[in-house]
Amino acid sequence: MKKIVIVFLILLNFKNLYSQGKIEVVVDSQLYEIQSQRLKNKKIADSKPDTLVVQGYRLQVFFSNDRKKALKIKDKLIKEFPEYANEVYLLYQSPNYKVRIGNFVKETDAKPLERRLLKHFDNVFIVRDKIVYIKNKISKEPED
Repeated sequence: MKKIVIVFLILLNFKNLYSQGKIEVVVDSQLYEIQSQRLKNKKIADSKPDTLVVQGYRLQVFFSNDRKKALKIKDKLIKEFPEYANEVYLLYQSPNYKVRIGNFVKETDAKPLERRLLKHFDNVFIVRDKIVYIKNKISKEPED
């Protein structure tokens, strides 16, 4: 009798092992933004034969966990520096949002824009980052 009860209990446990459950995956919209930015850089590099994605420099203007404020800073940069409108980036690296501007091959190339940005923003500094490099690009930065 004990053997029958044990076999019965084992069979009940096997039923639970093979039961099919429903899994729901919730994806944060920020993941799509990050993926979109990476694909944008890759598409730019792939679509233009004179364009590469290389290690370079950008200016970091803002970082915080406040997404709305980061978007406001990004919009402000685009309005006040329209010549860099295509080079303003909003990045999310948990838990912070970062707003960066520019695509500079050399650190010294970023200095003139850094001086201009410091007139409008408090915490501006140069960071290493992957950039979109356009061969034979004419410098947009006026001499100070």
